Amino acid sequence: MNRWHRSWRTLVMGLWASLASLAAHADTDACTLVTSAQISAATRLAVGAGTHVTPTFVRTCTWTPMTASSIRAVTVNVQTAAFYDGAKQMASKMAAAVAGAKVQSASVGDDAFYDMMAGMATLFFKKGSASIKVAVYAKLPVDQIESMELAIATQVAAKL
Repeated sequence: MNRWHRSWRTLVMGLWASLASLAAHADTDACTLVTSAQISAATRLAVGAGTHVTPTFVRTCTWTPMTASSIRAVTVNVQTAAFYDGAKQMASKMAAAVAGAKVQSASVGDDAFYDMMAGMATLFFKKGSASIKVAVYAKLPVDQIESMELAIATQVAAKL
């Protein structure tokens, strides 16, 4: 097994372990933290109403474009502060192990970073005891994705 597969497996196992701790916390509906209008303004693209993956798992909300676009979806995921700490540690390990991967600081909440790999960026931030993951899934330059994610994260942080 090559180093990439070991790193990926370690990342997935770490994330699953962290997700198990989420079950102990009250669910926060991610769709209540930002509006479709705010997502549309940040992405400069009309999106539909936010939806949950399942009716009972409300910690993730997904918005999709109303027309064909290079943006496939936008997600906001509510996590615990402990999950944030684990994600930051795992992102740092991936950045050290995988060519082209890096962690870059962001300016929102109490602490924030972009996890960047393979032309994608995901913004994680922590504010108080809450942690949020914002992801714009798009085929766009990374700096544009970062800008959109930061605009969304700033709106979410205002509600925490």
